Amino acid sequence: MNKIEHIGIAVKNLEDSNKLFTSLFGKLPYKTEEVASEGVTTSFFKSGPNKIELLQATDSNSPIAKFIDKKGEGIHHIAFAVTDIQSEITRLKKEGFIVLNETPKKGADNKLVAFLHPKATNGVLIELCQEIE
Repeated sequence: MNKIEHIGIAVKNLEDSNKLFTSLFGKLPYKTEEVASEGVTTSFFKSGPNKIELLQATDSNSPIAKFIDKKGEGIHHIAFAVTDIQSEITRLKKEGFIVLNETPKKGADNKLVAFLHPKATNGVLIELCQEIE
């Protein structure tokens, strides 16, 4: 894994949260995007070299909706940049991690993504991200 790519925060209302984070960072999100396959709308903020992804559910059965119902708003995942997502999935499975989707899928911000189950990562949902070229 190369670096932390972003931190994902589950929010109930993206518009309100965008206003809050715009005030916090002193700038607007650089991107807002719907990821229909995941039932979310996202927005991204940059703070120095760091990125924050806000995620609002667009479907009551989406993982974000279920997360908020169970835990409330807050940090949902930490994403790590990888060079070769498929080889990382293979490596991590061999190490005993539970991979939630063995075939990477298209995520937000021009990335291929895969997730590791929080049961195997001290309760933290881990996202692997590879830039789509």
